[in-house]
Amino acid sequence: MKKAAHTALPWLLLGLTGVSAGLLNGLLGAAGGILLVALLPRLTPPAALYPPAVPLGTYHERRDILATAMTVMLPVSAVSGVFYWFGGIRPDPTLLLLLVVPAAAGGLMGAKLLGKLPDRVLKKIFAALVVVAGVRMLF
Repeated sequence: MKKAAHTALPWLLLGLTGVSAGLLNGLLGAAGGILLVALLPRLTPPAALYPPAVPLGTYHERRDILATAMTVMLPVSAVSGVFYWFGGIRPDPTLLLLLVVPAAAGGLMGAKLLGKLPDRVLKKIFAALVVVAGVRMLF
């Protein structure tokens, strides 16, 4: 019997990528998601990202990578937030409320758009955001 494609994954590299993404997220915020989006296409074959979900021969790399990265970063961000709280770093509750509700609505809209936009457009949007953020941080 043939083994599933995901059994051949470089587990150590994926684990190190996960640790690095969590570390970056804890230090800098969403930078862990950026790392995942950059490295997942190089570390995982298509079948590992969505074994039963996508019929053989169809491969929507960018959408699947983005969805995987965001799904991973949700619990990582929650853990970071809990540790910030217990470490004495407490965000303003009013500011949280004013950001969380609209951000959740934006997340729903983005998830809907993700399935409609071509991969090449998603790649360009992501690259532009990374470049703009990088340039702003330099100055």
